[in-house]
Amino acid sequence: MIDPITAFSAVSAASGAISSAIKAGRDLSSLGGPIAKYAKAEAELNFGATRKKNSMFSKMTGAEQAGIDEFFRKEEVDQMRNDLRKIFQFYGKPGQWERLQAEIANQRALQKEELEYRAKMRDRIIMWTVLPIVLIAGAAVIFYFITFLKGLR
Repeated sequence: MIDPITAFSAVSAASGAISSAIKAGRDLSSLGGPIAKYAKAEAELNFGATRKKNSMFSKMTGAEQAGIDEFFRKEEVDQMRNDLRKIFQFYGKPGQWERLQAEIANQRALQKEELEYRAKMRDRIIMWTVLPIVLIAGAAVIFYFITFLKGLR
């Protein structure tokens, strides 16, 4: 998972690449790479926002600044999407914007599944690494405490 600033930069770059290619008259079928980058970055941005919103630390700390930053990032992404829509309506072929949205939705769904799987695996790895260490440390403390108590007799 990449950080939100990198994801936002990737959305901006992919949006620019798609709009310049459409202005140049290229067809949607030749834009597979930029579309995939756009969808992947947007999925990263959305997944990071939901994961951050549901995290324990965001509930414990004041998250006003992070919320403000996220709001303005979302506003800029919405503005980029509207700009792309206008470019497609002006320069693109009929139905091209709808096909692009369908492809982006498909790529976004695939990326979201991948991110959820990676997050779940990372959480499992952390749990199965930290849990045994805590159990071993707890057993060692109990052992030494019992040994200490036996030594007092």
